[in-house]
Amino acid sequence: AKFNLLLKEMRQGFTSIQAGLANLHSEISSINNKLDGVSQRLDASERRIRDVEDRVYHLENMVSEVHRLRGKCDNLENRTCRSNLRIGGLPEGIEGKDPVAFMEKLLVEVLGEQTFPGRVEVERAHCVLRLHPREGERPRIIIFKLLRFPDKVRILCRARELGQLTYLNQKIFFFPDVSAELQAKRREFTEARRLCHSQQILFSLLHPAKLRVSLRDGLRFFTDPGEAEDFLKR
Repeated sequence: AKFNLLLKEMRQGFTSIQAGLANLHSEISSINNKLDGVSQRLDASERRIRDVEDRVYHLENMVSEVHRLRGKCDNLENRTCRSNLRIGGLPEGIEGKDPVAFMEKLLVEVLGEQTFPGRVEVERAHCVLRLHPREGERPRIIIFKLLRFPDKVRILCRARELGQLTYLNQKIFFFPDVSAELQAKRREFTEARRLCHSQQILFSLLHPAKLRVSLRDGLRFFTDPGEAEDFLKR
């Protein structure tokens, strides 16, 4: 009787173990299915990441190419303005209906005939393209193109020698005609130029955007405005 009871308990325990193993097998199958799903999603994510990396690499190359082309376009724009000058401070409309003749006459009157070996010739001249200023607003700048580039150099050198220029009791200024992007780069040297003025240091802003400083021990050149400011402050 005891043997039969023991045998019955063993059978019950075996049945319970089999049921537990069946549940465990079911859970393992469920985990395997979930792992398969996770593996598939990881594979899909890896493919998407590779696609994104390829696109980013392509976009980086495109951005680099855009910067290179922008630099070329800016260079070409400035080359087309190589013989151009701007003049500011003239009363609005003073150039009349023949701005070319007016500019040729003004250059000789302001800078002197001795500045030019021969006749100074202006190819074209016009006001900057913006709305006509209202009363009290600053007059528009006049842009003019010289037939010969050396005349542009003579004008800038002579204007620098004479200092403040006037025409009909109005202060006037000559400066190169450059692209907006290059203007922004040159404008970054404003603080460095102010420091040069305050310390009475001779300087010049070379094309396209390089600061030349004349010191007792020689010349120094700066293409980084921050570096120039730090040097001048020291």
